[in-house]
Formats: sequence, C-alpha cells, structure tokens
Amino acid sequence: MMKKRPILTATLAVLTLAGLPSCINSIVYNGADKNMPDLTYGHSEHATSIRANDGTVLRGWFFNRGAGTPLVVFYGGNAMNVGNFTSIAAADPTRSYLLMNYRGYGGSEGEPSESQIVYDANTCITHARAEMGTPGPLALVGYSLGSGVATQVAATKSAAALVLICPFDSMTEVACNQVPFFPRILPMDSWNSAQFAPLVKCPVTVMRAQTDDIVPAESTDKLIQAFPTPPAVKTYPADHNSIFASPEFTADLMRALPLNQATDVEEI
Repeated sequence: MMKKRPILTATLAVLTLAGLPSCINSIVYNGADKNMPDLTYGHSEHATSIRANDGTVLRGWFFNRGAGTPLVVFYGGNAMNVGNFTSIAAADPTRSYLLMNYRGYGGSEGEPSESQIVYDANTCITHARAEMGTPGPLALVGYSLGSGVATQVAATKSAAALVLICPFDSMTEVACNQVPFFPRILPMDSWNSAQFAPLVKCPVTVMRAQTDDIVPAESTDKLIQAFPTPPAVKTYPADHNSIFASPEFTADLMRALPLNQATDVEEI
C-alpha cells in the first residue's frame, strides 16, 4: 500500500491542476454584477451591440457625436459594468464615447480571456470608426483591469492619448501580493502591462489613488517606469473604488483627452 501513495498523490495533483484554469479564470474575471443589467444605467438611445469574430455578441453604449470628433474608449474594472461611465459620456457632447462590456460582463455573451478581450477591443474600435465615417483622434481610458486592456490596445494602435486609472504592472504581481507564492505558479492571464508599455508612443496620464487597497503602490510605480516617456501622474486622496468621487478627477480626465477641434470647449 505504501508504494501506491506516490501514484495516488500524483494522480490527485494532476486532477487538481486540471481544474485550476477554470478556477483561476473565475477569480481573475468576476464578471459584472448580474443584478445590475445594462438597462439600469439608462441611455438606451445609445445602446449598441457588436458581433465579435466568433459570433459572440458584445453589448454596451456608443455615444456617436459625428465625424471628426475624438473617439474615447472606456475599459472597466473587474466585477464592473462599464455602464458606470455612461454619465461621463452623456455629459460631454464634444467627443464620441464607446463603452463595451467584456465577454461575460453586463449584457455581453461569452467567457472572458485576455487574448479574446484584447481582440474584441480592437474589433469594437474598428466598428465604431466605421460608423463615424471620418473618425477623429483615438483616446483609450482604462480602469484597474481595464488599464491592462487599454495599454495593450495602445501598444498596437495609433492613439492620441492613453489614460490609466489605478493601473498595475502585472496582474500576476498584484495577485502574488494578495496571496504570496500562490498564483505565480498557476495558469492565469497575466495582463503584463509593463511588457507592452515600451511600445506605447502616445502621451500617457496615470491617475492613481493615494490609499489604493487593491493595487500596491509599487505595482503602479513599476508600470510608470516602463513607459518610454514619463507619464503625467495625478494622485487623489482616495482608495481604489472611491477615486472617481475625488475633487478634480473628472476635470483632470477631460484635460487628458484630445479636444474636438471643431469646438472651443476644453472641459466639462
């Protein structure tokens, strides 16, 4: 019997590891609160759906202000419906805004993964630009998990601005900070923004929380150092989730976005 224990242990280890990808995936992507459907956020006149390359239907909002206006694309955080940003889009008539929920988030179909989320992000931008006809400059805004999406898109697309809110250098490093020695050895989407940062050519603005309780300060510092040109950095007296309510946050965000050259409006 004693000789069989190593075999049994190895078998159990293999079976455990076989189930880990789906387990880790559910941790990395909590999905948006299903008790808050897209309709809860209003602006139904701007609701849109885009079919991805594999037929998956992605849902969100497209505030199309016409040809030539800057296109601002928002990427939300984990367990967050991107509809939370519709109030910003509705209040600014000088720019177009695209807000699409990731797969499995809000009203979007499918299961999320790093590669598919980035592919979808590029697909949605192409779709929005085609609808605009003559698109203006592109601005990418990412919060928390969305900072990883925005950075990867900015690394391959010609953008006019990249705005990162509570960003991190790597999802793996943030996870290891929360649970030392556990996640690093497991299969998970890394969202290694520090790897893509050197490829970003546009101006970058980092908006960070002074008492961020999710992303360690050193993780944001490492990302800032990875960009070829030092980003503009704004720090707010807030934590990870309350940063949006900070005084001057919205005004600073507007200043970081490209202007609509057809208007004299600089901020809302």
